[in-house]
Amino acid sequence: MSGEIQGAWFKAIIGSMTAASSRFPAHQRTINSMQDETWYDWEEYLRMLGELHAALGDRAVEAIAQRSAMRTLPIARARGFDSVEKIFGDFDAVLRSLVRDLPVADSARTVAFMPLAAELESGSRLPAPLLLGTFRGFLMGFGKIVTEAKMTPRHGLRRYSLKWM
Repeated sequence: MSGEIQGAWFKAIIGSMTAASSRFPAHQRTINSMQDETWYDWEEYLRMLGELHAALGDRAVEAIAQRSAMRTLPIARARGFDSVEKIFGDFDAVLRSLVRDLPVADSARTVAFMPLAAELESGSRLPAPLLLGTFRGFLMGFGKIVTEAKMTPRHGLRRYSLKWM
């Protein structure tokens, strides 16, 4: 069974992307009809995300994800992820709160967490720039200055290294 993503998060990411490109009016109509508390198909989210990522490119997707994460931080906080430690100490738990029945392959797990740094690993179908922007946005939402946010391929997965002050 494929997962389902909460409407508020789906709308925040995909809606921001469609606003950045007038080439996807059907996507924008879909987003406009969604409800925040309703759950939507994860595969449809990934399909739309892939199309928009291809059209917008890495830099735009990272910037959009950063802004979206900052705006949607209250959703995470309402679910108990109210500190940097709680978000990056177990990032998989954050994802699973936003995506029901998240496919294991799409997870992003915390490998290491320290007071000013974190390492995460994922084989997710989510674009790397989307995850990097999301990580940055959450950190900035807590008033942190991000000094490093990078991704490196490692053993068939992607390793995300984050540092902040």
